[in-house]
This record gives sequence, C-alpha cells and structure tokens, in this order.
Amino acid sequence: MNRYNDILHKERPVSNRPKMDLGNRAKIFAPFAALRGFDMAVLTKAKERALMPRAELSDDMQLVLEDKLRRLSAGDSVTVTYFSLQKRIGDYEVGSYVTETGWVEAVDVESQALVLTDAFIPFMDIYDLQGEVFEHGETEGEP
Repeated sequence: MNRYNDILHKERPVSNRPKMDLGNRAKIFAPFAALRGFDMAVLTKAKERALMPRAELSDDMQLVLEDKLRRLSAGDSVTVTYFSLQKRIGDYEVGSYVTETGWVEAVDVESQALVLTDAFIPFMDIYDLQGEVFEHGETEGEP
C-alpha cells in the first residue's frame, strides 16, 4: 500500500473526450464471428455425425430383412439404412447410420453384399430396407 499512498486519495482524472453510449460500448466487448452462422453449422454437423454403437437386430427383424433381400432384383429402387463403421475399440464398434436411396445393380450372395448404383453395402451392415417392391404383396408363407 505504501507505493500508492501519493495517488490513493486523489480524484479521478476527467477525460476531454465525450462518453460513449452503453449500446456502442457493449459492441466493443461482443465476441467477433468472421463467418456468421458457421458455429451453428458446425454444431449441427457434429450432432448429425454423432457416433453410436451398432444396433443388434432381433431374430424376427433378421428374418424380415433376409426375406426382403431375397425379393430384390436388379433395377429395383430401394432405400437402405445401414451402419457405417467409424471406429473399432476392441470388440466395440461405433459409427453412424446412413440412409441411401438408389437402384439395385445386384444382390451379391457370394460377397454377402447389396450393390447399388453408388454403394456397396455388406448384408451385415444393413439395418432396414424400404421400397415399392416390398409393398406389392407378400411372399408365400406370410400371413
């Protein structure tokens, strides 16, 4: 305290400049964003790409999926939801689910994969199949 004894009891200096209004003063301390909306876009993308574990299909769901794969043929239009692996940590697999619509080029039983115009999807990664081919009646043996 001894160092400031000479100025401790003096009055505050008066400025010759006009005082800034509070609205403009607040702008000085506001964060600067060079790309307006960029932070929100990054957060949205991060949420979309959130990693999740691979879902295990029940036996019934696997049977339905196998039936749908048998009914597919080249030229059919389908919407496929499949697991896209991002990381493997020991036996634990995490990734994201992707939905893609396209034309079937082949159902490759030998490679165990569904071949679309723009994608090669292993059967084990397929979570769901949708398309008009599945709406036009049921296979034999179904109720």
